[in-house]
Amino acid sequence: MLGQSRSLRIIRYLFTLFTILSAIPLFYSPASCLQKKEPHQVDMNALVGETQVQPPNEADRLNIVWWIPLEFWKGVFASDSSISEADKEAYLEAIRDYSVISICQADIGAFGTFDFYPEEKVRQGMKVSLTDSTGAAQEVTVIADLPSELEVILGVFKPILKAAMGNLGANMHFFVLLDRYLTVERLIDPYRPGQLHVSLTQSEGRVVSCGIEFPLNSLFVPRKCPNGKDAHVSWKYCPWTGKKLDE
Repeated sequence: MLGQSRSLRIIRYLFTLFTILSAIPLFYSPASCLQKKEPHQVDMNALVGETQVQPPNEADRLNIVWWIPLEFWKGVFASDSSISEADKEAYLEAIRDYSVISICQADIGAFGTFDFYPEEKVRQGMKVSLTDSTGAAQEVTVIADLPSELEVILGVFKPILKAAMGNLGANMHFFVLLDRYLTVERLIDPYRPGQLHVSLTQSEGRVVSCGIEFPLNSLFVPRKCPNGKDAHVSWKYCPWTGKKLDE
């Protein structure tokens, strides 16, 4: 359990963190030679861009899905010296077996008004699954009874986002995904090929879907094409020269 003073320090830090996050724009097995970036090397804007998605062709609907992995928090903490190493480790330990998914849904009226969905409606209509590199799919568990540390952390998210982004922030609902089971293996691993698939139910009952593709390019030191340009982590060949990339 986190001590009360340590929890308060983390809460104060999260207020600062989400003030910074409000400036980030909202968007409506790996080869052995690939090198993982250290947390301080990760471009946070690029990471958010890869983990925040929307179903396509939904002009009269707002559907925002943002998966927040452990690597996001590691990157944020690595660049901040205002919180002690002990508090950083305590926070990371509290969320190590979980990841967070944030969802905002709304119907958009004829005059641009937003009718936001309440948290329970989003929860009842959502489904999260993971597909691995072989095409095998499994449902991901959304935690109902949260550990006390996670309740403290998530309890401060909504007022921070509301202050930073108004109604949009107030209606971003956070759900916790179980990221490890009985083994030490990580379930949702952004370093391995696969897809995190999210289905959402619209007010009229129609289901829309979107997915986050793995591995995440922002977490790797890029390989170089023969012409010197960066190669995406998923590429087998350089698209400019046709040359096979090192694996």
